[in-house]
Amino acid sequence: MTPTPRAAKRSGSRKTLTQANLEALGAEKLALLLLAAAEEDAHLKRRLRMNLAGEVGAEDLAGEVAKRMAALEARRARVSARGYKGFARDLDLQRAMIVGPLAGLDPGLALAHLCRFLAMGPAMLSLTRDPRGLVADVFAAAAQSAPALVKVARVEPATVARALGALVEGDRGGLYPDLLEQVAPGLEAAARKALRTELEQRWGEHRRMDRLRRAVRLLADLDADVDAYLATFTDAERSEPETGGTIARRLIAAGRLQEAEAALRSAAPKQGVGQGRAAWEDAQIALAEAQGRPDEAQELRWAAFERALRTAPLRDHLKRLSGFDDVEAEERAMASAKAHARFSDALAFLIAWPSIPDAAQLVLERAGEIDPARTELLEAAADLLEARHPIAASLLLRAMIVDTLRWRRTDRAQAAGDQIDRLENLAAQIADWNGVMTHEAFVEGISRLVAQRRPR
Repeated sequence: MTPTPRAAKRSGSRKTLTQANLEALGAEKLALLLLAAAEEDAHLKRRLRMNLAGEVGAEDLAGEVAKRMAALEARRARVSARGYKGFARDLDLQRAMIVGPLAGLDPGLALAHLCRFLAMGPAMLSLTRDPRGLVADVFAAAAQSAPALVKVARVEPATVARALGALVEGDRGGLYPDLLEQVAPGLEAAARKALRTELEQRWGEHRRMDRLRRAVRLLADLDADVDAYLATFTDAERSEPETGGTIARRLIAAGRLQEAEAALRSAAPKQGVGQGRAAWEDAQIALAEAQGRPDEAQELRWAAFERALRTAPLRDHLKRLSGFDDVEAEERAMASAKAHARFSDALAFLIAWPSIPDAAQLVLERAGEIDPARTELLEAAADLLEARHPIAASLLLRAMIVDTLRWRRTDRAQAAGDQIDRLENLAAQIADWNGVMTHEAFVEGISRLVAQRRPR
């Protein structure tokens, strides 16, 4: 007797956990299942209670959120490794309820609770090592919701100012570096004025708190209040090239050119000091333009390019040339770059410009100066060179391979293997090595190097 074939299992089984299948169970059965599950899962129980409160109204939901935040604020015990994920999940539930359902019901109430939640951030982080960044991510996500909520919430300016001022002052670990920068521009005039007053008052009480000083500076800058902006810098800071350049740019924008000139003079870079010099040079160029000295501004742009091979001043310089002068000037700039004292800076400039033929010529002529420690630069340059300049690309790859083998850099062993494979492919494209060591000779050399480095 021939056995009857079994019916094939349907792909859309009713046992699969899908929304449609769960809905088919019916509301009463689902409610019973959820109640049973909630008795064994505190997080689920909390989530259900908050959703039920949201159905009643904003005040009830806010009360549930506030109750849980109070419990978290009172916590002193550190979070164990086992409880870490659950702790982060609990925090994220509070965040989601505030910026989701509560914000939809009452934006003003949601903003107050969001500010309280953000204020908890430093304390919550102190309870855990946060090895995966889960807790920090929760508070970063909460901070990202603040600008939109501030715009729609109907809250007294003084209330917003106090809340934001407290957040800035309490942000001990720098958890919200960009919060004020994102929120302040969207504030209405009255709210921004109140915030600025609040921050200035707090800074006056805590003069050494640098985060309050930076916040006052940001608000002064947004209001184009140059004098208040200047007041946030010490005399020592004003003598630094970068700060001097930053201040001068604000003074130039305000039409206070003599003061800008004095600011630059007092912050002039010392011989051999490069830190912050770019900002100072840019302000110096802007001042020359503002004072009606375009020829001097052009000279300054060229000098800024030649000193540190900066692309921005060179591009600005070339834009202002007429006829074929820009072509000649660009050729002169590439020659200057190839002759630059620091090989790595020259290579970085030429691939950023980009001028690939000049980068290849630089590598071929100054191969002995390749710095194998600059792996990101060399790999990027090799990528750009390999199609049309395989010998130059090979020299860059060889430098990294030799460095890896010579110093037994195990962290770069895999990369070295990949680079050797790339050399094989490049060698197939090269008919004439033009005086450069052939691929076969290089492979023989590194084989000897490996043999020498083996323990006996």
